[in-house]
Formats: sequence, structure tokens, C-alpha cells
Amino acid sequence: MAALIVRDRKVLICQRAQDQPMPLKWEFPGGKVEPGEEEAAALQRELREELGISATIEEKVTSIQHHYRKGGAVELHF
Repeated sequence: MAALIVRDRKVLICQRAQDQPMPLKWEFPGGKVEPGEEEAAALQRELREELGISATIEEKVTSIQHHYRKGGAVELHF
């Protein structure tokens, strides 16, 4: 799950830490859905853990699948 947070026509993106995979790359905040967890609850949990914010999750905007150049893929739900 990834959050698309827009306020005053500005979109929130986060920069990965130096010690993470793909260091210093930009990403939308969010994370993985744990087994048995609803998507909206997972996104609320991730935003609380990563950014310390409490968010109201609205309708899903879109889903995309991204394939990395060196292999692997991720499916993102915004």
C-alpha cells in the first residue's frame, strides 16, 4: 500500500535512508500488508510507524505494477 497525500496542491514523498535498500531514492509513504490485515488498516499502521501521523484512508485511486531493471517487481495500491 502506498499513500497519495496531497495538501495545498503539494504531494508528500519520502526519501529512503542511506542504510536502506535503494538508498536515497524517493518513494511514496506506505508499506506491506501483514497477513490477515485489511489494506486500509495496513496503510494507517505504516503511516503511524513511518511518519508518526494519523490518517483517514479514503478510496483507492489506482494500482500499478513496477518492474525493477535488475529483477523483481512490486504492485502498489494508492
